[in-house]
Amino acid sequence: MPNDILTSSAEWSDLVSHKRDMEDVHMRELFEEKTSRFSDFSIEYEGLLFDYSKNKIDTHTIELLCKLAEARKLGDLRDAMFSGDVINLTEKRSALHTALRYSTSKNLNIEGESVRGFVDDTLDKIKNVSRKIREDSNITDVVNIGIGGSDLGPMMVYNALKPLADGPRVHYVSNIDGQCITETLKNLDQETTLLLIVSKTFTTLETLTNARTARDWLAESVPKEQLSQHIIAVTNNTEQALEFGVTTNHIFPMRDWIGGRYSLWGSVGLSIAISHGINTFEELLNGAHLADEHFSNEPFDNNIPVLMGMLGIWYRNFWDYPAHAILPYSHDLRDLPRYLQQLDMESNGKSTDIRGHEVETNTGPIIFGAAGTNAQHAFMQLFHQGTTVIPADFVIAIKPQHHLMQHHTHLFSNALAQSKALMEGIKNIEEPHRNFEGNRPSNIFMLKELDAKRLGMLLAFYEHKIFVQGVIWGINSFDQWGVELGKAIAKNLYGAIKSKDDEILKEANLDSSTAGLIEYFRGIQEQERDAD
Repeated sequence: MPNDILTSSAEWSDLVSHKRDMEDVHMRELFEEKTSRFSDFSIEYEGLLFDYSKNKIDTHTIELLCKLAEARKLGDLRDAMFSGDVINLTEKRSALHTALRYSTSKNLNIEGESVRGFVDDTLDKIKNVSRKIREDSNITDVVNIGIGGSDLGPMMVYNALKPLADGPRVHYVSNIDGQCITETLKNLDQETTLLLIVSKTFTTLETLTNARTARDWLAESVPKEQLSQHIIAVTNNTEQALEFGVTTNHIFPMRDWIGGRYSLWGSVGLSIAISHGINTFEELLNGAHLADEHFSNEPFDNNIPVLMGMLGIWYRNFWDYPAHAILPYSHDLRDLPRYLQQLDMESNGKSTDIRGHEVETNTGPIIFGAAGTNAQHAFMQLFHQGTTVIPADFVIAIKPQHHLMQHHTHLFSNALAQSKALMEGIKNIEEPHRNFEGNRPSNIFMLKELDAKRLGMLLAFYEHKIFVQGVIWGINSFDQWGVELGKAIAKNLYGAIKSKDDEILKEANLDSSTAGLIEYFRGIQEQERDAD
C-alpha cells in the first residue's frame, strides 16, 4: 500500500476540483450532448453487459479516477493478491479465494503446501462426494448449517440457480434463534437427511449450537453406528470435527488463506454441487475465473470491477453519498443484496488503515437492497424524491428461467424505467409534489441469462470491486475484527445469565442497562416456570 496521504495527493485534489465542475451538470444534458454516451460508457464481456452511462461522469472523470487508482498502486496490489503475497496484514495471511477458481500460479506454495494441489484435491473430493449423495436415493434433503460466509454465499447461489437444481433439496440454517432450526427440521425425515456443518474454526457459537441440536434430532431415528454417515463437515479444524462425530472421509478441509465471505468457490459450496451437480458448480468457477482474467488484464478504463470500485469512490468520498443499493430484477436473485451486504460491509467497514492510523475519509457505504419490483413499492420513493441520493446497481437477466414472457417483459420494462427515471427526473411547476430532480446515478448489469457462468462472473466482479475500494482507502478488506468483540461479550453474558449465583453477575461488572435487562429477562423466565 502507498504510504502517502490520500487526501493530500495531486490526484485527489484534481478530483475535488472536478467535482465542483460537475455539480451543476445534469445527466440529461450529458445524454443530449453526446448520442454515443451508451457505447462510450458500457462494456460487454462474455454475455454480461455493464452499462455505467447513467452516472455523474464524463470521460475526464474516468481519466481522473483511473489516475487515482494508478497512484494508489492498484495494479501492483492486485498482482500481489493473485501471487499469494501476504496482503491480509493484521492476520498475516494471503487472500487466495481466486485460487479456488484456478486464477493463480500452478507453482504457488503456502507454508510448504501446494495451493494448486490443495485446490485439485478439494475439487476432486467435492466431485466424488456430491456424486455419491446425488446417486443415493435414500438422501432427499441436506441441511447446511453455517453462518455468515458459510451460509449467505451458498444459499444465494442455490436460490439463484434453483430452476436448474435436480438433486436433493437443501435447507440453510444460520440463526441461533431456535425457531430457525425447529422450522427446518420439523418436516424432514431423519433417515433421508444429511447434515452439512460448515464452520472454518468449528467453534462458531451459532453453528455448533444448531449442529448439536440437529445431531440430537438425527439420533432419534438413526442408529448410533450409522449416525456419522449422515454428517459432513467443512472446516479447518479437523480435530474438533472428529470429536463431534464426523468421520475422516466426511471432512472437507479449509485453509487460512480462504476468507469466510470469499469461500463459496471451494468446499463451502458443496451444497451447490449436491443440489445442482458438479457441472453447474464448475461453470460457476469458470465464470469467476473469466472475471479474474478480465480484472487482471484489462486497462483500468475498460475494467469492469475497477470502474465499479472507482465510481463508488467518486460517490462515497467526493459527493458524500452514504449508501449503495443492489436491485436485482430477478426473484431468483432475491438473496443477492444480503450476500453483497456482508461481502462489502464486513470487508470495508473499517475506520483504521493498514498502518494502524485513523482513516482520512469515509470508507465502506451502507449496502442494502431488494428484488424488483418489490423494491419499487418499499423504499424507492426515497430514491426518487428523498433528500439523500443513493446510487444503485440494477441486475437484469435477458432470458428468464420460466416461460411467462409477459411477466418478464413487464419486469424488464420496470427495471429500465426506474433507471431512466432516476437519471432524467421531471419538472412539474404546477404541482411541486410531483417534481423529480433526477440526476441520480445507477449502473445496469444485463446478463444474457442467469446461468452459473454469468452468476460466477457477477459475484467475482463484486469481490474485486470491494478490493479496489479497499486499496484506495488503504484498509485491509480481508479481516473482520469488529465481529469479535460482540462474540466475546456474548460468551461472558451467557454464563452470567445461566448462573443462579448473583455474585457472578456482580463480578461481570455490568453497566446498569445490561444488568437491568438480564434481571428482567430472568424474572420473566422464572414467572413462566412457576406458571407451568
